[in-house]
Amino acid sequence: MAAQNWHLAIVAVTAFVAAVALLDLRTRRIPNRLTIPAAMLALTIHYLSTGAAGALHSAEGLGIGLAAFLPMFLAGGTGAGDVKAMAAVGAFLGPAGALFAVLWTLIAGLVGALVVLVTAAGPGGIRELIQRWVFRAYVLFSTGHLAHVSRPEDDGAARRFPYGLAIASGTIVSLAWGAYRG
Repeated sequence: MAAQNWHLAIVAVTAFVAAVALLDLRTRRIPNRLTIPAAMLALTIHYLSTGAAGALHSAEGLGIGLAAFLPMFLAGGTGAGDVKAMAAVGAFLGPAGALFAVLWTLIAGLVGALVVLVTAAGPGGIRELIQRWVFRAYVLFSTGHLAHVSRPEDDGAARRFPYGLAIASGTIVSLAWGAYRG
């Protein structure tokens, strides 16, 4: 990719993930009107830089971002906007950059989830959460069946945080790490 287009892609993906984080923090949604044009812009930048090969490179990154987050959406762990945002990030960064961004985003998401858990549940809530999971594991290994354990109304583990913040953080860290080379 030409240096000028490389810089354009970096600026565009940085602006995109900043918007994703801010919107998700504010509204708890990442709208299609943000993710779809971003993915199209990424495909266009890559196409204009190196033609069909560039567009294919971008589409591969989009597919990796989509494939990495789709199972979490299907399991109820993330929203559809998170999946589409990660796909758009992949479109900007290409396949290798998408893999690094996914990895760093998952790490940022884990850190964010732990912060939410600790601040919402406090030490007693974390102890109760661990006890529930140990009990579930014991029942599963003893009987081969999953045990349903109801959680308290104020369970800190049930709280969610805007994952767009993790997507932005993971993407920025992957760029700083040097994962994207155009």
